[in-house]
Amino acid sequence: MAMASPMTNEQSLEALKAGLNCIDQGLTLFDANLNLVYVNKSACDLLGLSEELARPGTPFETIIRWNAERGEYGAGDVETMVEERVRAAWEFRPHTLERVRPNGVVVLVSGWPLPSGGFATVYSDITAQRRREMDLERRILKRTDELRQSEERLRLIANEVPAGIAYVDISGQFQFVNGRFAKAYNLKPEQIIGMRERDLLPPEVWDYVSRYFEKAICGEPQTFDTPITFPDGRRLDIRTLLRPDRSSDQTINGFYVLSVNVTREKQALDALLQAQRMDALGQLSSGIAHDFNNLLTIILGNLKPLSDRIHDEYLRSEMLEPAIRATRRGADLMRRLLAVARRQPISPSKVDVSECVGEIAKLLRPSLGEDIGLICECDENTPAAFADPALLETSLINLVINAADAMNCSGGSITIRTSANADGAVAIAVSDNGPGMDETTRARIFEPFFSTKSDQSRSGLGLTMVHGFITDSGGSIAVESEPGRGTFFLLTLPAATGAVAGSETESAQGPEGYPLKNKLVLLVDDEQAVRRVLRRDLVAAGASVIESENGAEGLEILKQVSAVSAIVSDVSMPVMDGIALATAARKLRGNLPIVLLSGYGAEAVSKELPDGISIMHKPCDVTAIAIALANSQTSSFEKGGPNT
Repeated sequence: MAMASPMTNEQSLEALKAGLNCIDQGLTLFDANLNLVYVNKSACDLLGLSEELARPGTPFETIIRWNAERGEYGAGDVETMVEERVRAAWEFRPHTLERVRPNGVVVLVSGWPLPSGGFATVYSDITAQRRREMDLERRILKRTDELRQSEERLRLIANEVPAGIAYVDISGQFQFVNGRFAKAYNLKPEQIIGMRERDLLPPEVWDYVSRYFEKAICGEPQTFDTPITFPDGRRLDIRTLLRPDRSSDQTINGFYVLSVNVTREKQALDALLQAQRMDALGQLSSGIAHDFNNLLTIILGNLKPLSDRIHDEYLRSEMLEPAIRATRRGADLMRRLLAVARRQPISPSKVDVSECVGEIAKLLRPSLGEDIGLICECDENTPAAFADPALLETSLINLVINAADAMNCSGGSITIRTSANADGAVAIAVSDNGPGMDETTRARIFEPFFSTKSDQSRSGLGLTMVHGFITDSGGSIAVESEPGRGTFFLLTLPAATGAVAGSETESAQGPEGYPLKNKLVLLVDDEQAVRRVLRRDLVAAGASVIESENGAEGLEILKQVSAVSAIVSDVSMPVMDGIALATAARKLRGNLPIVLLSGYGAEAVSKELPDGISIMHKPCDVTAIAIALANSQTSSFEKGGPNT
């Protein structure tokens, strides 16, 4: 195969031009006199050069003037623009610039001087590239704006969350805090930024929590509770969670702080524990009450007849009567214990209010200390109240102790006054000259679990109990108090009218008691010693007695012995209890007088009693039993029954 002959210089130049016409970048060459030497096809297409302008030898100035007149360089004086560009071209300096043509095409222009003089210029269409960059820039700006909005949204959320939120860097400085965190310290978020934890927290708090912060810096999550006294004087229980902030390489950058107020949660837990303790006390009280009151029934039942038979005045006054009073006091103490333990329903009776106040004063004066005085001013015309004596005592004790606590050993006086209200009710005022209460506190004092005591030593149920007792008794309670002017409580209770069950002045044979003489009474109790005492009292009152040790046996006797005129039964017994016996007896004989005796305090609420029958609390004497039987008979006749 024959080899081709070498190309001539002219052929080589044409081949070079053909190759340059194939590239997608424009190229122009100008000689040292600034005349066009060469322009490729891409340059003509990109710049819009006509065939005439693209001829070799065309002056640089001609091409520049043509561009300027077409607006390639923007608005301005054409000659000035031509002059500036021609002058720059004569300097033959390397340059790179971008130019946006009137048609929107973006051209990148790069020029270099040639060794022989003149210069070469390359033109690149970067329109698509610039559009991509502009689109990317728009997306970046949009994303930045979205992130800014997201950050603002997160900041807003953080400020609305009911918790303190903060971020602490590795050096221990706050870099972020939300509004609630800053507000707790009476500061603005920007005032805390840059502070250290130890500079913000009270010294005693920092001494306690510093070990948790040190562990959090080491990457250990921490959770702890601590009481904090804030600048506004509030002392709150705060639960704090510290969670480390780690980089992708597990480097610790700092930690996040979440602080939550758990004061109410703690109070609720304390109240629950207090309620559980009260329930345990109630169970314990109920457990021992039956046996204890049975013992008191036996003791009192034997001491009273013994007192009647001993004529030695010294023995009676110095030994027997104190023993009887002590026995009654023991029964009252058990009723009070059951009331405090909430195991006994309200049992209203006639109460000498002035005497009650006097007893409370004797009880409390030694414990109040020398700095707090307790003054009792009881009007001699104060009527007896119809209320539960144990709960009345407990309520007044609560009010006095609350007043003493408010004075906080700073000294002062507490006054208890009794009088007759305008409408005849009993008025009891408990006042003090202590620090008083603001309107917010005054509005909440009767709420369950609410307490103003920072040490939470109280359950917050005392005034709730007082309010409940007074309202359940048909009375009212009002409070007046202002900061620095002390506190005034006014309690009103209904006055007692008529005879009161249980009064020793009543006669067993009187018109208000059931006539026991020549009556056959069914006595039911599982304690033989208790039956012995009750039988003796009933027989002494003129009754005949038939005994049974449980309700089932007593019911059989009732079915077989039609002469039974009344039933006196214990409540808590094996086989069949007293309430079941009373229910069955009323179905058999609707007009049968029945009285139930109990050493407990909760049966009346645990089971429904038949109409007209109430529970008497042991120990009780035959006078009270006779009155209760009479009331039971009256109620039965009024309501009617199967055999009336």
